[in-house]
Amino acid sequence: MSSELRLVSAARLTGLACAVLLLAACGSDTPAPAAGPQRVAAPLPPDALPECAAIGEALGSLVAGLEVVDPAGTRQTAPESHGMSCAWRSTDDGGALGAIIIVDTQPLTEDDMRRAGLYATDPRVAALGGFIAIPDGQFDGASILGPVGPQVIVGPVTVTLAGNARGAVADVTLDQAIDGAVAVHRRLR
Repeated sequence: MSSELRLVSAARLTGLACAVLLLAACGSDTPAPAAGPQRVAAPLPPDALPECAAIGEALGSLVAGLEVVDPAGTRQTAPESHGMSCAWRSTDDGGALGAIIIVDTQPLTEDDMRRAGLYATDPRVAALGGFIAIPDGQFDGASILGPVGPQVIVGPVTVTLAGNARGAVADVTLDQAIDGAVAVHRRLR
């Protein structure tokens, strides 16, 4: 694996973990809609990324009963990418869930992820023309979602869900995270 790819992958995974930990410091399956094209032809511009209410609608039961931390989300722009993140938390039990969207000008490819040992397949993601990037390339859908969730990559857009495995989100599985990420991808189309 090239050192550049290793840095990109490590930076993405570290960034996702930090986002969930920040959420924690702040205190069921989701059906995917059938609408929308199956492939993304061009990167979404920054202003096309929806606010957290729309992302929350796509996530459905995953965020039901949780409060959005910032309705507008946190947006970031860099020369190589732009994106946003939304966070929801439970004021009762400390549970937190985050959704991160990254739009890359030079997206990571299946070959990149295979070489890095981070590639996994899933029929829900393959139906969109994408793949999953996950540590060690091992995807166990029954595992509990933690601060480093699976990245669902479709063309230039990556959607990742992450959680703190506490309270209201203690039982969210990787399968549910994939369903949620696929629903967000469909919402972006």
